[in-house]
Amino acid sequence: MEDMKVTPDTLRQMEQNLFAAGNRRWTVYLTDRVYGKAAGLTEVFWNPNRAMILNQGFTGVYPTYRGKGLGRWLKAEMLKRLLAEHPEVEFIRTGNANSNAPMLKINTEMGFKPYSVNTIWQVATEQVEKYLSERKL
Repeated sequence: MEDMKVTPDTLRQMEQNLFAAGNRRWTVYLTDRVYGKAAGLTEVFWNPNRAMILNQGFTGVYPTYRGKGLGRWLKAEMLKRLLAEHPEVEFIRTGNANSNAPMLKINTEMGFKPYSVNTIWQVATEQVEKYLSERKL
């Protein structure tokens, strides 16, 4: 599958839709104080209309800082804060690519279990055209 290209305008529109639906977002950043650079971040989304569900969004650590447990710390710290602020949350949902072994490990260690599976298939249009022409459909 092609990489998703998100422009600043696309991101603004996505955020506008997200907030128009009543969603709230929290983000925790980790900064390297010595160099003044961002080292990683995590975000969660919550909607008061579905107060029992918290959606864990993106968690990422820049390559320079990986292998030190920072992703795990970011995610755990965020969840600790949000659960204290919103005790009505009963379920936390997150997504994970099967190819992302470090995050799969973190999610498994934290107790996340598969809830739903999404498989995306892709085919080149030339291949479909060849298939259709061979079958005279």
